[in-house]
Amino acid sequence: MEQIHFMTAYLDQHSKDYTEMSDTIWAYAEHRFQEYKSAALQQAYLEQQGFRIRANLAGEETAFIAEYGAGKPVIAFCGEYDALAGLSQQAGVPRREPLPDQPYGRGHNLLGTGCLAAAAALKARMEAEGLTGTVRYYGCPAEENAGGKAFLVRDGYFDDCDIALYWHPFAYNQVVYGSSNANFRVFFTFHGTAAHAASAPHLGRSALDAVELMNVGVNYMREHMIDEARVHYAVTDTGGDAFNVVQRQAQVLYAIRAPELGQVRHLYDRIVKIAQGAALMTETTVEIKQVASYANMLSNTVICRQMEKYFAQLPPVQYTREELAFARQFKQTLLEEDREGLENGAKAFFGRELAREQLTQPIYTAMAENNKHIAMKGSADLGDVSWKVPAAYFYGASWAAGTPPHSWQAAA
Repeated sequence: MEQIHFMTAYLDQHSKDYTEMSDTIWAYAEHRFQEYKSAALQQAYLEQQGFRIRANLAGEETAFIAEYGAGKPVIAFCGEYDALAGLSQQAGVPRREPLPDQPYGRGHNLLGTGCLAAAAALKARMEAEGLTGTVRYYGCPAEENAGGKAFLVRDGYFDDCDIALYWHPFAYNQVVYGSSNANFRVFFTFHGTAAHAASAPHLGRSALDAVELMNVGVNYMREHMIDEARVHYAVTDTGGDAFNVVQRQAQVLYAIRAPELGQVRHLYDRIVKIAQGAALMTETTVEIKQVASYANMLSNTVICRQMEKYFAQLPPVQYTREELAFARQFKQTLLEEDREGLENGAKAFFGRELAREQLTQPIYTAMAENNKHIAMKGSADLGDVSWKVPAAYFYGASWAAGTPPHSWQAAA
């Protein structure tokens, strides 16, 4: 218990620093690989705390490692600070209200700052006790849509680590024992021939037609893939908004998910054939560019059990009456089906008795013990790290109960 008291006291003592850092990164809201100010802010703070900094790593200008100590064990904390498109939102406002001239937003400001705080607290404990070993904070850019950790793994920056730890803001507390989906992100860019759509349509070859035919083909493929797989897309370039011109170029971005990398590769090969078929039908050409690949997560059971053990020893979070009222406002903004599913969801996570207690408040405080071995439908680039280093992570309750991730409520 002594180490828990030490860590808790240290974090309480420096909570103002972490709150200000988190709020500042939230306001920066920098998109993938553009997190220059967020990375610089964290580097400056950690350097001031006595960490050694290595920056601009693995071809990622906003990736860095802050390190303290020497020798074994090497303990890695993986932080993030990227924002997601479409989640611009006024802070603390319980209604959808995007910020003007700011397209990005989300909760990775909490994720990165929390991991940074953990690394700083561990360093302080090591200094106080004269402990040997190495603490590293990994500043990891572009978790969303690019898999920034994968490049750090590729270039060997995790090769000598003994353990990697991570957390993510969520609507409940849970140590994640299950896997995640492996994931490919791929751009398909079609090139055709422009022409006047009224006077000379026979001379044109529409890249947008090719995108639409590809999407139709993939939709037909869905019936013939494993149930656990997911394929989603977004048209990122329609070729312009001129209706009377045959579109010379158009582009679609695909995310391909399945429980294992081999299954994703199989789906990718099939989707490539569909894209090539769409190009053949429209007499266009297709350029294929894979921009990210996430492995499925290998959660280390030993680390997960330790996380649960120490969570149980932490003093419970005490919310003020004002904070509970604030969370209640957001809980009431949820869709009717989300609110209706809260009770069943709570029973599934906590069991009947504990669920009854947790549902009396607008934000969960207990650890969700059930369903922790179920595989995530989403993907995370920590998966790549976990194939190299024993790794684990947990969800930390940061939002009103029932709040979905990637929502304006989470951003607010």
